[in-house]
Amino acid sequence: MVKSPAQRQRYVQATQRWRERLERGAIVLPIEVDGEVFDLMARLRLLEPSRATDRRATADALGKLLRLALGALKRELTSHS
Repeated sequence: MVKSPAQRQRYVQATQRWRERLERGAIVLPIEVDGEVFDLMARLRLLEPSRATDRRATADALGKLLRLALGALKRELTSHS
C-alpha cells in the first residue's frame, strides 16, 4: 500500500507528538466514556449535553473531570497523613 505525502506527513507529526509526550513523562490512554460519565460531566457543568457528540468537547470535559478527581484524591490522601 502506497501512502500519500499527506498521510506520511500526518504519521511524522503523530510520531513527533508521541516522542514529545514520552520525553516529558506523559502517556496517552484510550478511555471509553459511558452514559454515567457523560451524566457526571453534565451535572458538574463540564460538558453541555448538546455537545456530547463533539469529540473535542468531550475530551476537554473528561480532562477537567480527571483533574478534579486527582485533586480530590490528593486532598484525601494528605488529610489522612
